[in-house]
Amino acid sequence: MSVAPSVLCPFQPRISPHADAVQRWSLQWATRHGLLDRPGARQAFAKARFANLMARAHPDAGEPELRLATAWLISIFVLDDLLERALVRDPEPARAAVAEVVRLLRDQQPAPILATTLGRPLATALGEVWRRTEPRVGAAWRERFVGHVADYLAGTVWEAGNRAADRPPLLEEYRRMRHQSAATDMFFDLIEPMHGVELPADLLGDPDFDAARRTAGTVIGIFNDLISWPKEAAVGDHHNIVFALQREHRLSLDEAVQAAVAEHDEQVIAFQVARDRLETRHWADQAAIIGITDLVHWIRGNLDWSMESGRYAPAELPGPRRPLD
Repeated sequence: MSVAPSVLCPFQPRISPHADAVQRWSLQWATRHGLLDRPGARQAFAKARFANLMARAHPDAGEPELRLATAWLISIFVLDDLLERALVRDPEPARAAVAEVVRLLRDQQPAPILATTLGRPLATALGEVWRRTEPRVGAAWRERFVGHVADYLAGTVWEAGNRAADRPPLLEEYRRMRHQSAATDMFFDLIEPMHGVELPADLLGDPDFDAARRTAGTVIGIFNDLISWPKEAAVGDHHNIVFALQREHRLSLDEAVQAAVAEHDEQVIAFQVARDRLETRHWADQAAIIGITDLVHWIRGNLDWSMESGRYAPAELPGPRRPLD
């Protein structure tokens, strides 16, 4: 496509004043952990500006909290990249390493296979960010978070198995598993330690809160697919909603992109409906409002970061669109 599609995003952009300081810190942190040793890694890291995504997702958080969130993001990006290669090249040790990542978070006892398969730098980085997170949260949060990390890893294993078999996923299967592989649930959980709160049980059990998190995650996943499909087409990766729509509904590529945009926009509207209901019922609970508001920041922040990070060419980027008054 010569013109990038436009997507609905009626939320105001925000970014923390600590963004540049955290970006400088993150380069030092990743270097100290040996995560940027490959040729060109430091330059690519600087262009990616991972700190900006966290500064946009949590614009009201303090600098120490944004450092921790950015360290999580860097660790997960490195983990995702390593697993993507390892699960195809040597799947059995990599699957064992996936199980050990979950065990590391539950028991804080990294097994030797982690350092062997993923490398000592990443194993050490994951251990550090978890040790820095644990004192900020309670047991219920930890169990919820570890469960969402396990879901993300299961999605990664599923994608790798499809790639190894050159198997395109069915559309509904892709929609379901994309929610896991995008890791949005685990990053939404991090809203709480970023602000020193834990969400109340009545909010966590509210069907509208579940709908808000689910639709926010879907919006982020579809947007990421909309900006990454040219790269995935170039390497023959089937994991993109554009390709799934194209195959299942026998669409042209342009039609499939527009169908993905329409699905994205429908999910934004569904998110707004759930968000508005939640804010009406939970307006007096500060922790609940923080948990709801940072979902908005995540949706808008992911869009803005994607366009400024240097990870995608400008021609591939869908821009925000406001509804007509």
